[in-house]
Amino acid sequence: MAEFVVNQYKGVYKRAEELYDEGKYKEAVQLFKMVVENDPENYAAGYYLADCLYNGKGAPKDVKTAFQLFMTAATNKVTEACYMVGMCYLSGTGINQDSTQAVAWFTEAAKYAHPLSQYYLGLAYMNGDGITKDIPRAAQWLVHAAKQGIVEAQRDAAICYEALGKFKGAATLYLASAEAGDAYSQERIADCYADGIGTLQCTELAVHYYELAAGQGNVKAQLKIGNRYSTGNGVPQSMKNAIYWWMKAANANDPDAQNALAECYAAGNGVYKNHQQAITWWTKAAAQGNIQSMVHLAETNALPPQDEDMTQDLVTAKYWWTKAAEAGDPYAMCRLGECLEKGYGIAAPNYEDAFKWYRLASQNGNEEATENCKRFTKKGMKGRVKVKKAK
Repeated sequence: MAEFVVNQYKGVYKRAEELYDEGKYKEAVQLFKMVVENDPENYAAGYYLADCLYNGKGAPKDVKTAFQLFMTAATNKVTEACYMVGMCYLSGTGINQDSTQAVAWFTEAAKYAHPLSQYYLGLAYMNGDGITKDIPRAAQWLVHAAKQGIVEAQRDAAICYEALGKFKGAATLYLASAEAGDAYSQERIADCYADGIGTLQCTELAVHYYELAAGQGNVKAQLKIGNRYSTGNGVPQSMKNAIYWWMKAANANDPDAQNALAECYAAGNGVYKNHQQAITWWTKAAAQGNIQSMVHLAETNALPPQDEDMTQDLVTAKYWWTKAAEAGDPYAMCRLGECLEKGYGIAAPNYEDAFKWYRLASQNGNEEATENCKRFTKKGMKGRVKVKKAK
């Protein structure tokens, strides 16, 4: 009798699969439920029912029940279910998040060459998530997944190869991923061609892949292709094109692009001169730690106004000199020392702190600061402070 029931529901399961493949999920769910209830050892039916409940296909979404069904199928060697149990643990869907358990189930599915499980297992080793970080092992699993066509695995395997100093292998993988349309890989293979890392140097190919990546919104590529247009490096010199790409990167909050764009507005290079636009972009870049922009803001406020929309503000100038100096810029250290010595932007001169900043700037190669230190020494000023070289 039991054998008759099993055979009977094999046909029901087959029909349910057909309905599922046709996208008729509601009818499929009804039949999968029938099979699971009457033939509980049909773990494939359990997996399909779980998939429908997990994704809300043909039935209300129910991730807890889906997880239980995935787990039953996984413990009975249904490879796709092992992967889904891993994903549930990884994301905390239907069960408490547990990266260690996710790794265990990805490992189980990866043994059977499941490509996405190999990929996520590689990521776990790459990031040390749920298991001890191990870049060589990460690369191994990611390459397995890459060979099965997982584009993201090609990219991440390339990142691992770079970390291991295997630049030729990294370039090969970046190229494969770039050809599959991955913007990050396009930007990285462009770098490889630009600098001849892991492959022959080729400016034409570097430009080609920078433009592909930039066109997909890769901010670093937008900055780099903008830089090339500004100088005519591998492309016809064009400030119009440079500003086009810098504007895109700047609007995506890239501080280097914001600084470059501000410099254009300040000088009227490729755009109408606009002091306020320059200040706006420099301020955005400086807020993200861009030292060049801090220096520009300090200089702009320190100098006597050159246009009617400019004002001299020594307090603001001193503020930005301080920010840039604290960020490690030797020139800013020297200028901050000058502010402190001469009382620019402060209530009264502070010679001791002035000497500290002159000395730090001198230790980091600023010749003007070195001369100022000599002048202070001749006057008998001693700065007995411990200082570190800026990196």
